[in-house]
Amino acid sequence: MRVMAMLALVGISIASALLPATARAQSAAPPAFDHAGLARQALERHILPGYQHLAAATRSFDEAVMAYCRDTTAARRKGVDTAFDAVVSAWGRVEHIAFGPMAQHERLEKFMFWPDRRGIGARQVANALSKRDPDVLDVARLATKSVAMQGLPALDTLLFAKDEGSDPEARRHRCGFAAAVAANLARIAQSVSEEWADPNGFSKIWLSPGPDNRQYLKPSETTLALAKSFDQGLEKVRDQRLAGPLALNAQRRRLPAPLSNSGRSLLLVVANIEGLRDLYTEGGIEQAIIAANGDDPNAGGAALARLVANELATAHESLTPLVGARSPFDDNRSAQRIIAIGFPLKNARMTAASLLATAAGLPIGFNASDGD
Repeated sequence: MRVMAMLALVGISIASALLPATARAQSAAPPAFDHAGLARQALERHILPGYQHLAAATRSFDEAVMAYCRDTTAARRKGVDTAFDAVVSAWGRVEHIAFGPMAQHERLEKFMFWPDRRGIGARQVANALSKRDPDVLDVARLATKSVAMQGLPALDTLLFAKDEGSDPEARRHRCGFAAAVAANLARIAQSVSEEWADPNGFSKIWLSPGPDNRQYLKPSETTLALAKSFDQGLEKVRDQRLAGPLALNAQRRRLPAPLSNSGRSLLLVVANIEGLRDLYTEGGIEQAIIAANGDDPNAGGAALARLVANELATAHESLTPLVGARSPFDDNRSAQRIIAIGFPLKNARMTAASLLATAAGLPIGFNASDGD
């Protein structure tokens, strides 16, 4: 009897030991990647709030410029500068969402024609000013002109270049030009915000992939759009906006920094990083990757997913103190700090690309900026 009891106890012990292993084996396969859930979360918690904020910022800026043109006092000018900061920051946080309504009617190029390696925009603005072109004072007519004359870089020249001159008529024309650009940007931002928010507009296309959808045939294609936005946004920040003005490119040719007349180059870049981090965290990419790894906080994929967010936070914290610097790319100490920021940005980009390719089943090479 004692032998039988011992065998029974041994059997129970073995079964008890095997149960967790069996359970682990049965639950080893992680859940499928939630493409639909990611699309909805990105829309509701990142895209819609971001473009609503941009619409509000551009409205306030439009009002500030109009008020300044009526009464060019120092107080009014300060209001313009503050409102411009808000627009640059709001734009930087959504610039990576370059698909959907923003990709239509050349809105993206009209809002931010960059890179402008040949200075086309500045020359066209200067030409319109020298001729006192009346068309640039009318929002509707301005909207039909070159995209290089319609966006933030044009305002950077109109409001912050040092060659305004003393002729009152020329100054009024210049201010009227800036007011038309501001009004045009407010129109664009409002239209994009409304088209994303309309339940029968682009959000319906975004949330309903399928064979009858002209843009997204399957759920994974919305994930691919977000993955490209995140990846190419990081590429633009690191390889163009930070490395370009330092001549850290294959040609070793220095490229102009964006919004350099106003000294808002790094304000824009910091906002870009904030927006990309928000897409990754609040927009749901990080959460979707972790869920696809079985929600195990100790899993390698989950740890790497959190690493991406940490690397973006590191880059943001390192760059933010340089925002107020007038010429950060010309100062050696600032330049060295900017160079160092490239490492966490590169790590975040490469890690996220690998995680998304594996967890979401995205095609190899999705992260290339080749339009595929």
